[in-house]
Amino acid sequence: MPESKHRRKNKVRPRPRHVEEPVHKPQPSPTWVPATGVTLLLVGVLIIILGYIPAVADRLGGSVPLGSNLPLVVGFVLLSIGFGFLTRWR
Repeated sequence: MPESKHRRKNKVRPRPRHVEEPVHKPQPSPTWVPATGVTLLLVGVLIIILGYIPAVADRLGGSVPLGSNLPLVVGFVLLSIGFGFLTRWR
């Protein structure tokens, strides 16, 4: 029966050499990225809070198609976009 290749005993096979890639430092993000992200987070929270104040909710209730849910939806969208900006911050 023939021997398989990996069972050969007195032969040394050359191992592949591991070549490390040079380390590349990522470029720092522009200063507007964190400023925009934090601003969007703050505006989103402010819109959500203002949506629960009765005087503001009454004014928006009759004029927008989604009724009282619009500030909540807009606030969460702005929070999501702001969080997306902050994940790109280096």
